[in-house]
Amino acid sequence: MLLEFAIQNFKSFRDLQIFSLEASKEKETNDNVLRVVKTEGNYRVLKTKAIYGANASGKSNLILGLVTMWKIIDNLRDEDVFQKFVSPYRMDEKLRDQPSYFQIIFTHEGRKYRYGFEVDKEKIHREWLYLKREKEVLLFEREGITEFEFNETSFKEGKTIKQGVKMFTEKTLVISVLDQLSEPISSIVKECLNNKIIISPNLPSPIDFFNRWYIQTMYQFENDEGFRNWTVSLLKELDGSIKSSRIEKVTFPDGEVEKIPVVIRSIEDKEVSFLLANEEASGTKKMFDYSNIIYRSIKEGKALIIDEMDALLHPKLTRKIIELFQSPDAHIEAQLIFATHDTNLMDNKLLRRDQITFLEKSKEGASEIYDLSDIKKVRAKDLFEKNYLKGNYGALPVLNNLEKLLLNE
Repeated sequence: MLLEFAIQNFKSFRDLQIFSLEASKEKETNDNVLRVVKTEGNYRVLKTKAIYGANASGKSNLILGLVTMWKIIDNLRDEDVFQKFVSPYRMDEKLRDQPSYFQIIFTHEGRKYRYGFEVDKEKIHREWLYLKREKEVLLFEREGITEFEFNETSFKEGKTIKQGVKMFTEKTLVISVLDQLSEPISSIVKECLNNKIIISPNLPSPIDFFNRWYIQTMYQFENDEGFRNWTVSLLKELDGSIKSSRIEKVTFPDGEVEKIPVVIRSIEDKEVSFLLANEEASGTKKMFDYSNIIYRSIKEGKALIIDEMDALLHPKLTRKIIELFQSPDAHIEAQLIFATHDTNLMDNKLLRRDQITFLEKSKEGASEIYDLSDIKKVRAKDLFEKNYLKGNYGALPVLNNLEKLLLNE
């Protein structure tokens, strides 16, 4: 499970900022809701976490930081990946040529791993991996391509590093190279980072994640009856007039035949088909696209990270998705992390204090992260939404001069 993500000198993040999913000492009061789970190794981990903040506060940049780490690990052969994704904090001239810092902490089979690296647009400066059982021990650490330190007892892959130092360049990660050789610990780390975390950022073209989710959902919808029934139930939650959904072959005016999803509504005992892509609301289309990654996360125990999850969706449906992840029937390792502006979700019956994170920019334009549980005198039963909108927690947009702007026109 995902425990923590740390970031520094990336986009709007100047100083080291930590986004944590470890639960506070607050007690659970609802036996029918799993907002906190205890993993092997006795780590108390949050199932869901919401990220709030004004526009341009850094919410999307936080998720983009995870995407960048994910992309660098996954694109071993793409030497341009650093140029495409690494973007240091630009408001401080001293940091523009300094490497960006990324670190992730997660658990696997009761063991706690801490993995990270520092990288600029040209090369990897540092990389490290630590393992904690009773205490944390070094597995390996590297500086550039000449200095390697590793634990020969706990990290057998160290022998491979010794024998093939030339395999590692300033543009390759130790983890990625060793995973290609099927080395055990490295494969675990790469598996947990790339296959146990699903990220849906709000990215512009040419990175069309939205289309990617649609293709995956189409395949699953056509070949998995259980998933198909589950998706139809989800669409019914969105629109009560929907009776079913299926894949149909449609012939277009140019003669091209294509398989596409249709939504079925029953009107006066007659079924009427509506093309999902052209004749349905944006919210229905988005729910169809996202249904596969939601389903896989809940059933297979993955961490799903979504930017602007509430966009195009009714607040009740967004709440329903959160409840699915916090249901005792969901996989114990299923997690949902999402950025949102929907203050209706700031409900102590749905989210605890440690499940609400705020992002706020300093006067210098640097993003800072803090949790609602970090703020003194906030009680578990407080009206979170009301107090947030009153400005008690910060992380609100400043609109004082908007009227002057309109009048000056």
